[in-house]
Amino acid sequence: MRHSSVQYCPEPVVLPIVFVPGIMGSRLRTRHDGQIVWDPQDNKVNAATIAFKGAKAKRDLLVNEGGLPYSPDYLEVDFGETQSSHSMHQEQIERGWGGLMQGSYFNFITWLQLIAPHPASGQLPPGCFSLQYEVWAHPYNWTDDNFNAGKTLADTVQKAIDGTHEKYQGTNTRVLKPIIITHSMGGLVSQAYTQLHRGEGEVHGVIHGAQPCDGAPDAYKRMLAGAEGMARFVLGANQAQVTATAGNMPGALQLLPNQCHKTVAGDTQWLKVTGRQGEPLLTKPEENPYSEIYANQQDWWRLIYAEYLNPETDNIRMDLSSYADALEKAEIFHAQLGPEVFHPNTRMLYADDTGHPSWDHVEWRQIYGEDDHTDRNNWPRGTFSATLGRGQIEISKSVQDPLYDVQGLHELLSIYKIQPANAPGDGAVHAGSGIHVSGPMSIPTQRGFEHQSCFDSFEARRITAEWLLDMVQEQL
Repeated sequence: MRHSSVQYCPEPVVLPIVFVPGIMGSRLRTRHDGQIVWDPQDNKVNAATIAFKGAKAKRDLLVNEGGLPYSPDYLEVDFGETQSSHSMHQEQIERGWGGLMQGSYFNFITWLQLIAPHPASGQLPPGCFSLQYEVWAHPYNWTDDNFNAGKTLADTVQKAIDGTHEKYQGTNTRVLKPIIITHSMGGLVSQAYTQLHRGEGEVHGVIHGAQPCDGAPDAYKRMLAGAEGMARFVLGANQAQVTATAGNMPGALQLLPNQCHKTVAGDTQWLKVTGRQGEPLLTKPEENPYSEIYANQQDWWRLIYAEYLNPETDNIRMDLSSYADALEKAEIFHAQLGPEVFHPNTRMLYADDTGHPSWDHVEWRQIYGEDDHTDRNNWPRGTFSATLGRGQIEISKSVQDPLYDVQGLHELLSIYKIQPANAPGDGAVHAGSGIHVSGPMSIPTQRGFEHQSCFDSFEARRITAEWLLDMVQEQL
């Protein structure tokens, strides 16, 4: 008599992954003539275009030509189709890899494709005969509203699904639902796709790294005192340059602390003015950072000085109107997301590292003078002035020289200066962004990481690999 038996035969499994970079993580060119505006791989191009330009030239390249208001159609992604220096395979170009900042992301997405599916233990999740990851990238116009970038992410996710099915057609390989992995502002793009554009059901889960969930005070500091690192060559090294670029960009404005922002200690008032001994003189916002700080055009600690929005033009009313439009997009976007709007299967890693100090609040400390000059409305009209540069405000009073009867001399009354960052984080996003986030499973890395190189961290990669394997197991 012949005996029959049933043998369990695990099947080959493949997981599509879509990676979404952060601000400045995508190559950009002008749509009308294809001029490369931002190519982090090509030092010659950057030197000739944006890196060493002044405020007006930077604005012309990143916002719009000839002082025109911001347009979302001015720039588009350059996917690197003609850049042979990238030495990429055609398949990688078609998957969007060529549109990324290679120095920050190429090693990581290569690791995702080749190394991450193979656990150090050698043990695949039960039900897997073999496991493969297929990685796509979603470069996007990071100057634009993240709502729009989230809408186009839907196309990349569909390409990943279709492309993976096509590659494994005719085999017995099981194709799982995709996973999205994001860096920094890419997390906002992903949230827009899954929760505002109804993409939640198309992906199994999301993994965020270094995400400024409710914005970051670092964005305020950059506007008033200039950017650091690579951003200083792109967005600007001083107030005039960053206001002319980021001050006109809906995407950059969406990195500002929103109505839900909390410091590491849980304080909702992240903007502070203090006296000579550190005594509090003013704390903001009381309720709404948009009306109290960002749209404010009266107080010296405001975000935007209108004269810098559009260098070499004199139509401040139009410039402020354009800024107001971009700011409104940011406020609407933040209101739509709120504190709870994440994909239900979300994991997040963040740095809780004092070796990479970050601004969880911005403190203007008085370093000269005694009087409280926090409320400009109380100054005698026409006799006081405030000049700001490099994170320092100087408040002066116009005086008349009785000997020579000369107007226009100034008596320096007070100096306020932005204090250094002192909160744990990654140098850009503070740890409170992970501590207070509602919804996802969020864990700190023990050794920390620098913001831009988040996924070059050994620990961040280890955690990511474990989470991916967990998400594979959840689908088997």
